[in-house]
Amino acid sequence: MITFLTALGAVRIIWGDTFVDKIYGTVIYDESDPEERQDFVWHMTEDNVPSDDVRKVIEYMANNKLIDIDKIIKPIDELPLNFIEQHQKEKIFNELFNIEVRMIDDGEETDRYFIHN
Repeated sequence: MITFLTALGAVRIIWGDTFVDKIYGTVIYDESDPEERQDFVWHMTEDNVPSDDVRKVIEYMANNKLIDIDKIIKPIDELPLNFIEQHQKEKIFNELFNIEVRMIDDGEETDRYFIHN
């Protein structure tokens, strides 16, 4: 989760309430600007926690600045992901593209965080 939100621009995450099927928190984009915050809820269970391979791919793309806002800036087949098996790539990216964290505005779930190509 941290890697996912960091790849989308978070500089810090404040964790809130945690339940069996969801986690609340606040993403901070700029610690010096109180307007640069977004509350969120991640509806999750143990069954849909991203795999280690997905976390590695997100971390690699974030570290190499391959995500612009929420879009992967290169075609997937051009990403030099030597640390994952080629036959696993489609499965890993399908899992990545299914991750979604809902934004909360005025107490209501509104938009969502996601990564796409």
